[in-house]
Amino acid sequence: MPLPNPGTSAPSPPTNSWALGPPGPEGHPGDNFLQAKGYPTYTNVEVLHQGEESAAFKQLFRTWSAEPKNKNLELIRKLNQVKLDVVQLHSQPELAAQLRMVDDGSGKVEVWGIQDLGRQPVDPKLHGQFCAGSCYLVLYTYQRMGHIQYILYLWQSPQATTQEVAALKSNAEELDLMYHGALVQAHVTMGHEPPHFYAIFQGQMVIFQDSSRPSVKGRPAPATRLFHVQGTDNYNTRTTEVPPRASALNSSDIFLLDTASICYVWFGKGCSGDQRAMAQKAVTVLSENDEGRETVLEGQESPHFWEALGGRAPYPSNKSLPEEVSGLQPRLFECSSQHDHLVLMEVVFFGQEDLDKYDVMLLDAWHEVFLWLGEAVGRQKEEAVAWGLEYLKTHPAGRSQASPIVLVKQGHEPPTFTGWFLTWDPYKWTESENNQSHRELVEGSLEIESVIAEITAEVNNFRLSRWPTNSRPSSLAPQALKGPQDRTEKELEPGPKAGGSSTSSSSSSTSTNSYQSSSKPMVNGCLSSKQLMHQSAKDLPEGVDPAQKEFYLSDSEFKDVFGKSKEEFYSMAKWKQQQEKKQLGFF
Repeated sequence: MPLPNPGTSAPSPPTNSWALGPPGPEGHPGDNFLQAKGYPTYTNVEVLHQGEESAAFKQLFRTWSAEPKNKNLELIRKLNQVKLDVVQLHSQPELAAQLRMVDDGSGKVEVWGIQDLGRQPVDPKLHGQFCAGSCYLVLYTYQRMGHIQYILYLWQSPQATTQEVAALKSNAEELDLMYHGALVQAHVTMGHEPPHFYAIFQGQMVIFQDSSRPSVKGRPAPATRLFHVQGTDNYNTRTTEVPPRASALNSSDIFLLDTASICYVWFGKGCSGDQRAMAQKAVTVLSENDEGRETVLEGQESPHFWEALGGRAPYPSNKSLPEEVSGLQPRLFECSSQHDHLVLMEVVFFGQEDLDKYDVMLLDAWHEVFLWLGEAVGRQKEEAVAWGLEYLKTHPAGRSQASPIVLVKQGHEPPTFTGWFLTWDPYKWTESENNQSHRELVEGSLEIESVIAEITAEVNNFRLSRWPTNSRPSSLAPQALKGPQDRTEKELEPGPKAGGSSTSSSSSSTSTNSYQSSSKPMVNGCLSSKQLMHQSAKDLPEGVDPAQKEFYLSDSEFKDVFGKSKEEFYSMAKWKQQQEKKQLGFF
């Protein structure tokens, strides 16, 4: 359905959903509701029972907690407690999708900073150190099942200028061309990085707030700086610079107070052992020597500590609750644009076969949005990121526009994408291309053989009709001498004429017919649209397959009705074929 324009009120929904609890003494509430709202009586009412809510209904809410509460959170915690097995992630893409991890982050890393609208390489010693207000490209290379795969992260700060963001995208496209379109492009906003991005830097990702970027010679001697460490493992830990004030502290977390003489590691009363372990890794970015660090427990701070922060001040002391993990199911949409409006068509019970090479498909995995680009997509791919942003902006649950948007090209899908599909065949499209080439080659050779066989048959018929001889089998002469009125219907079928059949042409013809019969109806182009459209199975002419009524149209009438050739129609995804057949009365 079309998404409303930003800044305008969304129209009244065509469908009203009801989440029903245990049955009550009164009747269905839908009728009274429609009457009270003044909705027409034909408005659709979707009935949902408690515990059986659909994905479309759940996504209307910012958060959705299934019972028992935090069940998904506990699952993720258990998975994170075990060291990630790369082989397991590669062999179980559904696990990779749930954890949002293609591997453990131990692959090759290259980082570029966007400066003067160009990209400048960042020294490996400074990998993981980012400056707020800037943009970066992070290229990650890893191996999966013996094949080299790439993910290009486009990291940007909310404070980045429009020119810097445009330069970030253009430099990403240049890199993608260098790698022949094999890069998966993940658009990431500061503070909303996916777990794999954190894993690349192994808990040592630090974001500086000032405009002076870290250099090879070391960070310029700063005034007092305060850093907030958040995370419990390599997959969720980041350290962010915050204003150096006591009010910025929080009892649930850990803070690093970096002064000219010493770096304090401040442990809040509510922090866990895992948090403390990650803080010890993060502090090495600011202070390499143990002598330059001092551990401070909340409530035992020295006067110098408070002086560096400008004096004592109230700060939050309540223990923060763990973040709720969404249990929402992913949803797949076909994207198109009509009159500058994004139009989405949802594919329910989706599978890999629903991905059409001519389309842009949007997979909403809640924490991140994937945009799959078919290999035959034209200019639409340039709008893909904008479509993802518009989808988030107009989502009824008030989604954050900073959610990661990942561009995935056909044939280069990461396990974090394929894991949301029930089954995934990595060789599906390569095999299809090979089969198509093989089929064209075979059909071409069969056509040549058929022509040769027909010529041979005509010559034989001509010889037999004029110079019958006893040296040939006697049965051939009468067959060849028969006129058109004497031949049976079977003899008039396309193929070699009587007396001219050869083993190769006969077998080729048989092979071709068997191939066609296995994939298409045997009768082709002999019925009009009036005989097929809006007809039930019992009303169809004898021999017509109700599941493929459209195939019995002639090629010209098929193109008039469907607006495309049969070859183009059958190359589309199955769900799109069914959709067009329903609209045109051939379902």
